[in-house]
Amino acid sequence: MRKKTGFLIAGVFAFSLFGARACPAEVIDKILVVVNDEIITQGEVDRILRPIYLQYKSSYSEEEFGDKFATARRNVLNTLINDKLLLSEAKRRKIEVTDEELNERIDKVKKDFASEEEFKEALAHEKLLLSEFKRKHKERLMIDMLIDGEIKGKISISPTEVAEYYQKHRNEFKEPRKIRLRSILIRINAKRTPEEAAELAKRMLARLEEGGDFGLLAKEYSEDSYAESGGDMGWVTEGELMDRINDFIFNLDKNETSGILTTNLGLHIFKVEDKVPASVNNFDEAREKIERVLYMKKVDAKLKQWLARLKENAYIAFK
Repeated sequence: MRKKTGFLIAGVFAFSLFGARACPAEVIDKILVVVNDEIITQGEVDRILRPIYLQYKSSYSEEEFGDKFATARRNVLNTLINDKLLLSEAKRRKIEVTDEELNERIDKVKKDFASEEEFKEALAHEKLLLSEFKRKHKERLMIDMLIDGEIKGKISISPTEVAEYYQKHRNEFKEPRKIRLRSILIRINAKRTPEEAAELAKRMLARLEEGGDFGLLAKEYSEDSYAESGGDMGWVTEGELMDRINDFIFNLDKNETSGILTTNLGLHIFKVEDKVPASVNNFDEAREKIERVLYMKKVDAKLKQWLARLKENAYIAFK
């Protein structure tokens, strides 16, 4: 019932090694772009495009897919070119990564896997040798160290900047309403007709009105993923659920049980156990967030300027 976040292209670029488990085309290791002494291969691009391809295939019509995927491919290439520029500059400056630093990075990646065996299976699936995997992460560390020294380490945020940002962007620090919610879901399926589902939902509502325990009834009858916890959905933020459910539940009072709401998922009954009104963070509460926002804006701006200068003196050839 919760809205899913959209697919983010940022974060799968360049050195993201484990993508989806299918590929739109056979990986061909031909050179696409030369950046100084670095190269970008077809296989490198395809590996990054795999999850994007699958996501777009399921999200867009055939008419939309071509343009959307072509744009994604251009974005991937541009990001890879930028990374190769930075890697080339890191090598020119003779930036070194110690074995300890590299092992620490590798250990962080391995923590995303249930076991060493699962990690090795992922490498094999991506047709990556461990040595190649380590090389890519070593290069990523070199880039990170270059950016830390050239960009991040030279950025400062003044108290005046933080205060001015807060005054001009107060709307960014609004905290929406929240409710602590329980749910019971009665599904309509092959084993239960709409009439039977409606009758069961009505019996549940009658028992609740007679003082029945919502949590116990949810454990026994609910058919959603919250059933085992007695229907406890935890804290729900306004706008987090589909619109019909959102409007329905946020009109309930604390400790109030709803009537029956029918959606394409089935028949719902909700109980609001607690409510927190909307609020606005004061300056002290917002300070840390503002500093992060201003910091990242400055990093992005300076990095773009620096990359533009690097490109002016770089050799970039498309094959």
